[in-house]
Amino acid sequence: MAKLIGKRYAEALCEVALELDKLEDFKNEIKSISQVLESEPKLKIIFEHPKLSKDEKKDIINSIFKDKVSQEILNLCYILIDKGREKFVKDISEEYTKLSNEKQGIVEAKAITAISMNEKEMKKLEDELSNKLGKKVLLSNVIDNTIIGGVLVKIGDKVIDASIKGRFEELHKDLNSVRVRIG
Repeated sequence: MAKLIGKRYAEALCEVALELDKLEDFKNEIKSISQVLESEPKLKIIFEHPKLSKDEKKDIINSIFKDKVSQEILNLCYILIDKGREKFVKDISEEYTKLSNEKQGIVEAKAITAISMNEKEMKKLEDELSNKLGKKVLLSNVIDNTIIGGVLVKIGDKVIDASIKGRFEELHKDLNSVRVRIG
């Protein structure tokens, strides 16, 4: 349900952003609010507390973000407060980011590696993926030492497995499928 609510508000926000030519600005602003709420648990608890009045919640948001985000994003927060949906800021931010990226031809991808990739490696992989997909790729690096070496790339529901672990698993399957004849 949270994702559905997040998606509805994100779609409405995206329409406004397109009209005002502020897709990227709104993405950064809603992400900023979401990150502050997630990184400050006490603030999040206060912001989502049912006994705090709507006006008090609006005052809190206003005092923190007034000079940091646009009036449209503040208005979105006020609407969420009025509707009792302030706990969906993170979901709205995530869904809006997806929609905004889609509208701009941007794809997010994760490069899962055993050790951290340096900037040059990240840029090279990002460029190669962008060329293959015909879209701008925003690549993030996730460390998982269980893959041993190489890289596992996740783009949405697609996986490109160039990891040593993946190759071992493939080899294991191949070896298990071979029947050995003796004698």
